Amino acid sequence: MAGTPPIPGERERRASGDAGGGPLVERTDLRAELASAASAPCPHCGDLAPAEADGTCPACGGQRPAARDHVELVVGAAAAVTDRGLRRRRNEDAVELGRRVEGGVETWVAVVCDGVASARRGDEAALAAAGAAVGAALETAAAPATPPHGFPAVSATHDTGPVPVVGDAATGEDGAEGERTGRSGTGLGGELDALATAASAAAATAAADLGRGGGDSPACTYVAAVVRGGDAVVSWIGDSRAYWLAGDGSSRLLSTDDSWAEEIAAAGLMTREEAARDRRAHVLTRWLGRDAPGGPAHARRVRLGVPGLLLLCSDGLWNHLPDPEVLARLAGPALASADAPEGDADEAHPVLAAASALLSAALDDGGHDNTTLALVPIVPPAEARDRPSVVVDARGPDERTGPIPLDGEGVVDR
Repeated sequence: MAGTPPIPGERERRASGDAGGGPLVERTDLRAELASAASAPCPHCGDLAPAEADGTCPACGGQRPAARDHVELVVGAAAAVTDRGLRRRRNEDAVELGRRVEGGVETWVAVVCDGVASARRGDEAALAAAGAAVGAALETAAAPATPPHGFPAVSATHDTGPVPVVGDAATGEDGAEGERTGRSGTGLGGELDALATAASAAAATAAADLGRGGGDSPACTYVAAVVRGGDAVVSWIGDSRAYWLAGDGSSRLLSTDDSWAEEIAAAGLMTREEAARDRRAHVLTRWLGRDAPGGPAHARRVRLGVPGLLLLCSDGLWNHLPDPEVLARLAGPALASADAPEGDADEAHPVLAAASALLSAALDDGGHDNTTLALVPIVPPAEARDRPSVVVDARGPDERTGPIPLDGEGVVDR
């Protein structure tokens, strides 16, 4: 379990009302965590020499666990876990967490990426994309202003990034209609859009860069959330998922898979159950990588009125546990702590305990794939408690919506 110190150059204490306060910025660094774990002594004999290429200890011949087989990460109240599972030779998933606290306002970012098994070096793509996304979101949160027309697509030749973000004049978040000053979308929704856009663009670039030299084209899926108070933007490419989990029955799936099964079911050619049983069900229709199809990340704006958890996960979890209410029940201790007064939680870290419970349930059901998940607790401000439990894209909690482009021009169903 680990989290890195605050980003170099940032103040290490929480900002307060005094003039000398500064932002607190923390993030995980899975790459550094893996490098540190790789130098650990042999668990069998204590030898400090590096493991052989086949993973055995050069001194005793015992098999050393790979550093990436199981990693737990914590930043503040958020937690994540990634695990090889029971049947895969290695773990090709990645996860990162980050937060920025300034002026009493806490902004979270979480990212999960799943390396595509049919592409070589999918593990590298996932690691690079997740790290780049969290870094870009935190840097954007610190920027005094962003270009008034938002962040451009990744490149002209590999258009895997999101389209520009602009303010949402329709909601009045940016002042008078047509006004474009300061950060793109200077209202809360606009700022979160900008963070989500920066993250997905950085992830797409990082994954594509691994294949620039020709030869193989590493690829991965992507799902991310940026959160502030009771507002969030979730964005995704591929079949890694985002869920809202709550104890009041409002739990629901927030994302829509980029997969053969989802497209066939959406077209009405098969029922979802029939499509899910087909051998082509998990074939991806979108991913990150040099050869990825063009187009922006899908995204949804989410407004929350009750405490709960945002869950991001790879298909190693939802293949075994697809139902939001089942996931919420397994995460029950963390949901209870999210609604409890500060200091009343029984667990040392209830969100990490919930992540471990979800992982254990997937492993108990067979653990067929790498399993990775991130949990970010949501505690809406007091003034948001009159909202519905969850509103997605300004729609009711039970109305299913299709993926939308992260374009800031309202929330147009597609």
